[in-house]
Amino acid sequence: MPHPNDLRHDPQHTRLSRRTVFKGAAAAGLSASLSGLLDPSRVTAAVVRQDDDGATLTIGLDGSPSDLDPHSQYDYRSTLVVRSIYEGLIGLKGSATDEFEGLVAESWEGNADQSVWTFKIRPDLTFQDGSPCDSAAVKASYERLLAMDRGAVNVVSRFVSDPAQMTTPDPATIVFDLGVPQPLFLSAMAATYGAQIVNAKVAMEHEEDGDFGNAWLQLNAEGTGTGGWRLVSFEPGQNAVLERNESYWRGWEGNHFERIVVRVVEESTTLRQLVESGDVDIIDRYGITFDALDALMQVPTLAVDFGDSTEVSYLTMTEAGPLATPEARQAMCYAFPYQEVLEGIFQGYADQPNSLIAPSVLGYQENGFFFQTDLDKARELLATAGVAEGTELIVSMGAGADPAFAEAFQANLAEIGITLTIERLDQSTFTGLFYGDSPAEERPAFMAWSWWPDYNDAWNVLYPTMSCESWGSKGSNGGFYCNEEVDTLLAEAKDASTLDSYEATVDQIQTIITQQDPPTISYARPQWPTVLQSNIEGFLFNPINIGTYDFWTLSRRA
Repeated sequence: MPHPNDLRHDPQHTRLSRRTVFKGAAAAGLSASLSGLLDPSRVTAAVVRQDDDGATLTIGLDGSPSDLDPHSQYDYRSTLVVRSIYEGLIGLKGSATDEFEGLVAESWEGNADQSVWTFKIRPDLTFQDGSPCDSAAVKASYERLLAMDRGAVNVVSRFVSDPAQMTTPDPATIVFDLGVPQPLFLSAMAATYGAQIVNAKVAMEHEEDGDFGNAWLQLNAEGTGTGGWRLVSFEPGQNAVLERNESYWRGWEGNHFERIVVRVVEESTTLRQLVESGDVDIIDRYGITFDALDALMQVPTLAVDFGDSTEVSYLTMTEAGPLATPEARQAMCYAFPYQEVLEGIFQGYADQPNSLIAPSVLGYQENGFFFQTDLDKARELLATAGVAEGTELIVSMGAGADPAFAEAFQANLAEIGITLTIERLDQSTFTGLFYGDSPAEERPAFMAWSWWPDYNDAWNVLYPTMSCESWGSKGSNGGFYCNEEVDTLLAEAKDASTLDSYEATVDQIQTIITQQDPPTISYARPQWPTVLQSNIEGFLFNPINIGTYDFWTLSRRA
């Protein structure tokens, strides 16, 4: 599926911290930006002050939620709000990646070969407008998702592409007949993206020109979810305000917040000052520079959590021109300065991946091959590939990305006779290039990107980024990589009838893409830092649901 609005994987949202080890001007620039932090008018305009009773939780984001329709949105900032209003049938339990808890569904079971899955809807469950969320409503929601064919639809359509595969024998039961054994179906139904249930009846009351109510639902959520929080106001670019859904099925006994305020503050230095002063309760990965973490850990009123993330930062390599051969792309992998980038830019808060699949993702290859920086080997492989000294390559990135990692790569390539030009484009132009259909011959040699899965499944990482069917607007294969053996194995993995056969198949794929025929330079798997006021309790980091929170579990200690 094409995901042109998939800002989760957009380098504008993978800013790297600026470091003096690469450019000496950084220290002066940092001092200047910090000195401008404390303008009271800027701070006051940026936040809603904490209520005296502490009943409001304020989240600081460096970018704005943009689309609150679960069936079209595909960016993690929007998802933070969406997952508070809407729920799927099931979700991941706490910090686990392979344990599930019931949400809209109270219970579930598969048949013997896992080709048919039956879910029992929670008794007397209602949407926030009081209308029943029964099996018919759940089916109508998934029918809307499939018909709209947007956002993270492939999370569900991989398994259920035809509404006829869903039946509702009674108001409390929905049955999915997948046609073949699908042991990963539960993982998909617990996905961070796409699987949330919408009150399709209310959405359709706002339909315009056959849009399934999408234009209205992008900015509104009145009566459309079952979650613990209802949307009170939403001003894109500024804030979203949520208050308790008093009829929420979990109830409100014990200590819970009364409202959630999501504030947009684009400058990381301002966010840092606000969390230090207590005006913001939580900031995370993209609101924090890595070089600020040591100082934040010294603030006695703050707690810093480091999550074992599934995010991978990488460069696509375009399979054309000088990088058309596997040997040339292997050479680029050997030329990249991994440790210099990990230690200098990420300050040691990242490790080296060997593909886009993180170790906590189902199907990760244990004991796989890792490229290490070896300029002699890179030079040898370039000669084998027929890439001459003096060859010029381009790396493109969005304007919000820090070019320091590319500058380090540029320096290494210069040592082996390759000229690398760093091209920074405005964000819309860069996103259009990555997801566009310009032929491989017209694309830059490298593009900077990042990725994490929609749910716990290596196939969900590999197919959109490496399949021959996922070029340009058809997916997220920005380098137009195509390996027929990989495609054959992806098809086998998609419908693998057992976890053992699935893992064996994706293991074969990883052997190819990490060593024999690499499509990317996967250079960093950053930790996911979350900075919280130390009196916030109930926080659990989940490596699949990164950048989102279960607000119902959070509270403020008196």
